Amino acid sequence: MTEHEGRIVVVTGAGSGIGAACCELFGSAGATVIGWDLRPSDESSTAVDVGDWDAVSAAADVLADLHGRVDVLVNCAGVITPNLSAEDVDPQDYRRNFDVNVMGIVHATKALHRLLVASDSAAIVNVASQAALVSLPCQTAYSASKGAVAALTRALAIDWAAQGIRVNAVCPGFTATPMAMGQMTPELDAAVSRRVPLGRIFQPAEIAEAIAFLGSRRASAITGVVLPVDGGWTAGEPALPM
Repeated sequence: MTEHEGRIVVVTGAGSGIGAACCELFGSAGATVIGWDLRPSDESSTAVDVGDWDAVSAAADVLADLHGRVDVLVNCAGVITPNLSAEDVDPQDYRRNFDVNVMGIVHATKALHRLLVASDSAAIVNVASQAALVSLPCQTAYSASKGAVAALTRALAIDWAAQGIRVNAVCPGFTATPMAMGQMTPELDAAVSRRVPLGRIFQPAEIAEAIAFLGSRRASAITGVVLPVDGGWTAGEPALPM
């Protein structure tokens, strides 16, 4: 498979989970993949804190010197803070979620804009969450930040369409990433499996497939879309006793 042959792809949050799956998939499809992560897992990734504008800007300058353009930017870096009822959430938890989940995308898209403009088929894919579309209990800070990602995606799509940059987002459902599984309990696992119409938690590689499609030339007419990749969770309730 060489769908992305010769393309330059930047993936934030490349060290694990969906980001790592994206690096593997784009790489196997022929792309040159540059991974950014706060704690790189190997020598193929660069240490970049997407919440730090100076760090992102400097990393973008390095890319400009090495490659001169970026064809696909996958904004996957994200955090989630402890599950607490809204009245118990520390205001700093909101700041932490927004610093990484939202401002990380703002920083990466702004710093790499000139390199995306230099591409003949530029695409940005942001990783939001089903929490951007439906409410989940005890996740006000995370949900608010991911809702902002969805809104930012649509706004960027409108602003940059005339410049040839497509901007879309995926909204993964429960996915077996280290971040998500760190909060998983047997009770939650069983409840999620009952609630998801397809009946299971998903693998990072499955989310990466949707991201790779949106980043490809096959999606050339698609921009401003916020796509659920959630096994039908946001489509409705599958288990009502009618």
